[in-house]
Amino acid sequence: MKKRKLSPYFYLFIVVLQYLTAGFCQYKLQPILTYLMQEMAITEAKAGLLISALSILSVFLAIPFGVLMGKIGPRRTGFLATGVVVLGSLMGTFVTGNFYALFASQLIVGIGICGAGILGPYVIACLFRPELRGRANGWYITAGTIAQLVMYNLVPRITTPENVQPAWWFTTVYALVILVVWGVFITDEVAPPMAPQASGEGDGAKKPGVLSALQDKRVLQLCVGGFAFMMSTMAVLSFAPTYLTLGRGYDQVLASSLVSVSALVGAVSTALGGTLSDILKTRKWVYFVALIWMCVSRVLIVTLPDGILLNLTIWGQGIPAVGMGLLYTVAGEVLEPEKVSVGISAVNMFIGLGGLFAAALFGVFAASFGYTVTFFIFAAVTLLGLVGVCTIKGVK
Repeated sequence: MKKRKLSPYFYLFIVVLQYLTAGFCQYKLQPILTYLMQEMAITEAKAGLLISALSILSVFLAIPFGVLMGKIGPRRTGFLATGVVVLGSLMGTFVTGNFYALFASQLIVGIGICGAGILGPYVIACLFRPELRGRANGWYITAGTIAQLVMYNLVPRITTPENVQPAWWFTTVYALVILVVWGVFITDEVAPPMAPQASGEGDGAKKPGVLSALQDKRVLQLCVGGFAFMMSTMAVLSFAPTYLTLGRGYDQVLASSLVSVSALVGAVSTALGGTLSDILKTRKWVYFVALIWMCVSRVLIVTLPDGILLNLTIWGQGIPAVGMGLLYTVAGEVLEPEKVSVGISAVNMFIGLGGLFAAALFGVFAASFGYTVTFFIFAAVTLLGLVGVCTIKGVK
């Protein structure tokens, strides 16, 4: 018997809760990075590699996950992704003092995060009309900024330099709860597997396949934009608390709390920015303004003196978060329905690549050239993110 579908906004809420499993794991290490560096006697370079581990396997599995979701649907994909997060997080709980074992647990969690990342945009494309997808994707992306806000404030308060395990218990228990919630509310009727469609009815015409989607110029442009956007975002946010602690002499809890405000700003930015793009009927110019500020702010972080202007700049790191929702919105609007699943997966693969290289390269550059030069390098990287939306023909 088919279950009656509820309001699409209710399912959007469930999808946001599910995406928080990825966000909580993504931002779990950053507030206690100095604790882990001291415990395992590692440098910034290894610390960056530990954060980047979440993206390593997801880079290779993003497209397979998209193909799989097209066949089995979001319900089963959600079960698989969340279950893997539980497994990896539980494993990490008992190996927080060993770099290589913790690295392995991060790899496992990264597999689950990969699956979680493609669920939301697909469900939104199934449930929302085109003119409402900007705000829906914007609200969906708030999960990432909410996760940052929660973890940057919660983790320093439930952990100590001698005991960081509570952070891993939190993500494990939360993922278990979401596993149940997902099973109860998300059905194949809510967001069905992608049905095979021929381009002509009854004429045996060939269906656009995976290769066709990957060769689409628009997909490639979105991939470049997603790569640069995530590389700049994760590098700066991952090391901002460490920079403020080691480079500016801030207290660890104060530094994490200061950076966490950017998550609150990001939540507002994604929600209002997506809605604004619907009202103004433009994705391109909202994205353009957000990315230009993203570039400029990286320079300001290392050139402004301590004080209110620096604090405002740190908080303003949340403003560009709207760009992620716009990437997904454009993908759902410019790609043919049969290409959406694979197209979003390809974009997520390059987003994963950006996350993979982000913290690792930032750590290497910071150790070699210092924080000032490194922030300037990533300001330049940010400009490549403009390719994601602004050069796609036909996008307003």
